[in-house]
Order: sequence, then structure tokens, then C-alpha cells
Amino acid sequence: MKVALVFPRFKYPTGDPPLGVAYLAAALRERAGLTPAVIDTTFSKDPMADIERALRAGRYDVVGISAMVTMARDALAAARVAKQVRSDSLVIVGGPHATTLPGDVLKEAAVDAVCVGEGEDALCRVVKDGGLDGVPGIMTRDGGGGITGAAPELIADLDALPFPALDLLPMDDYFRSWFQLDAVGPDLRGTSVLATRGCPFKCSYCQPTLERLFGKGVRKRSAANVADELAARKERFKITGFLFADDTFIADHKWVRSFCSELNARGLGLKWGCNVRADLVTEELLGAMKQAGLGKIYIGIEVYSDECRRDVFNKKLTREQVEKTVDAARKLGVKTQGYFMLGAPGETRSDVRATARYARRLGLDDATFNITTPLPGTYLYDNHRDQVAVAAEDMDYYRRYSFIPGSGLSERWLHRMQVLAYAGFYLRPKRLTAQLAALFSAGGLKRFLSKLRRVL
Repeated sequence: MKVALVFPRFKYPTGDPPLGVAYLAAALRERAGLTPAVIDTTFSKDPMADIERALRAGRYDVVGISAMVTMARDALAAARVAKQVRSDSLVIVGGPHATTLPGDVLKEAAVDAVCVGEGEDALCRVVKDGGLDGVPGIMTRDGGGGITGAAPELIADLDALPFPALDLLPMDDYFRSWFQLDAVGPDLRGTSVLATRGCPFKCSYCQPTLERLFGKGVRKRSAANVADELAARKERFKITGFLFADDTFIADHKWVRSFCSELNARGLGLKWGCNVRADLVTEELLGAMKQAGLGKIYIGIEVYSDECRRDVFNKKLTREQVEKTVDAARKLGVKTQGYFMLGAPGETRSDVRATARYARRLGLDDATFNITTPLPGTYLYDNHRDQVAVAAEDMDYYRRYSFIPGSGLSERWLHRMQVLAYAGFYLRPKRLTAQLAALFSAGGLKRFLSKLRRVL
């Protein structure tokens, strides 16, 4: 049986490889005895033509397509191409979009099934059994306008999974585009790693989508297993840095300390970064992470207003906790980046300006300013459904305002404020100097232009 895995990322190229697809490919290679073709369009100049060309060349029996909600339209277009190329191929769509809106995906005639939740076990069973019946996590049409299928099952032991098959991805392109630790060292050669699945918190912009994908709570790989992967990545790809893609890496302090001890014992000498919640950070924990190579933390700050963060985003985090974390990181020499959202429901122009000013005042090294986007399936979407004015497939947190204009906010004004927020943040002398150093490093101009395209 011949299998192709398609990752239809048509815009916003980034240095982050699709780990979900790489995990699927690795599982198929180890458990089903076949090596799938991975059609990753992240760096393609004509992605749909490249997908069609690859599918025609391979004539695949099974075509799996992975997509986030913001990639929905392109994923369904890829499904139609797969059926045009070979009408009897089995087309399965998975990822966050299929998990969140399985019924919507199955309205597309070219899609035979969706895979909800984790896909490694499900896809391997489909390939080995040669069919869809009774496979947990596989949903199909029930003939009456609805969907049917067995509920997904969680993978109990994440250490049992093979490491992601990054060798099947265009990793040289990803390494050249990797800017995540530029503030630590613009010449670092790095990639993404996932140590856990799930998140114990209930932030409205992520949940309950994460629970549908990964179940409640957090499952962790062992510290030794993660370190084994890093050692393999260093040997195979000569990486010098990495970024944890986990939503909240430091939720379990005991696990983090064991991981740091493992890294120190291995002597890999890698610089790394991770996402943190400011209310979970302690100076002692940061110090242990710094000794193990931590170079940068990413903090979800969202907005200036504690009330908006609590009531709209359901994130019980205060400015005092944010400032304490930034100060602790600066004291230890750890770089910081803040995530911010502009245009939350109920915000006024004054509120948006306050967030931009707050970002400038904080001692952050980097910042990201996205436009608040209520992805379908999240509490943010459900709580403000009557204000949502953009279809799911048109949502874009870099450029689109998804709500009905109100309180003086509009897409045009928010985009202008987004540009001004970036300019006001990075034109300060210390940050500008750091950006120029990254710009004039090897490949720096290409990485800078890639980031710039998300906004301009």
C-alpha cells in the first residue's frame, strides 16, 4: 500500500516543521512497515500544482491531509485534487480542523473520512486493516446526513512512539527559516520538539480544542526519552538549539527539573526555549533551566487589562505576575518574548493602545502582536458567536479581524495598530540593535522578510 501525507501550508512559511505529520510518518514507517511520501508545501511557490504533481507521480492508495482551521480551505482543495488524480484513493483529513469540525469536513464529497484526536494509532490501523470500519478516532458519513465512528483513544505511553520522521521533511529549508531563538543567537541551527500532549488550563482561545485533541490534563514523555530525541537530532541534523512546542512546558516542576538534570548529564550543549505561564514561574526553577541551556521563555500576556485577560480569555494571570517573571528572567540573563492579542471582544481603541504601550514598557526582548481570533470549537468562539463575522476558513490571526466592528475597532484600524505596535516595540534602541544583529547574520534577511510578510 502506498501512502501520502499532505501538509497544505500555503502561506506564512516558518521554521517550525509540522511535528504532527512527522509523528504520523514515523509511526507508519515503524508499525505499518512502509515509508509514506510527505508532501509539505510550506516552502512551495505553487503549492497546489506541487501537490497535484506529487500525487500523480505516486498514485497513492491512501492520502492523509493534516490541517489547522486556518488551513481548512486549502486542505479541502487538496482533497479534491487527490480524488481527481485517483478516484479510488482513500482520502482522510486529520488535525485540529477535522477534530473540531468533523461534520463540516465530511460535507466535502472528496473526503472519505476524518481522523479526530491523535492519529498515529488510527492511521496505522487503517493502513494495516485496509479499511475504516471500527477504527477508534475515524469518523465517516452515516448515510443520514450525520457522522458515525468509534471514539478516539489516547496513546497511554508517549515514549512508545518513534521520534518524528524529520528526515522526510525539507529540513534544510526549515533550518534556514528558523528564527525562534534569534534573540539568543542568530546563528543557532534549531528545530521544534514536543515533550507533552495536552494542557491543564482552560484559556478560552485554546480550549476545549486541546482537550478534544489530547484529552484532559497532560501526558508526558519521560525526560530520558526527550533527551534521547535531542541527542539523535544533534547527531543527524547538527542542531545547536531547539524550542519546545508544548503549550505549557513548566506545568510540572518536578518533571522540568528531571529533564534539566538529564540534559546536564548528557552534555549536549544545546540552547533552548519554551512557553511558560507567568504564574508558574519561580526564580529557582528558571535558574535550574538556565543551567541546562535555557536561553528564552515565551510568555502568554495577551492584553494589558487583567479584567479582559480573566473575563474574556479565562486566564487568571495578573500584570504583577508577568512583570515578576520578566524581571526574574532578565536577572538570570534569559531572553523573553511576550504574546499579545489586539481587538478582544469588548475592547476599545484605548484598550488596544494600552496593550501596545504595556508591551513597550516591559523589559521583553521580543513580542508578537496578533489579532484576536475566535477559532471555532473554542470557548472564545462559543461565548461570542453572535459577534463573529468571518467564516472559519477565512480566519487569519495575522491579518483578519473576525468580529463585527464595534467600539471604534475595525480590521483596517487594528491592522494599522498592529504595525504601529511592532514599530513602537522594536524601534527602541536596545531592541533595534538586537534586530539589526539578527538581520545581518547568515540568512537573517530571509528570516526577517518571512516575519514581515505576516503583517505587511
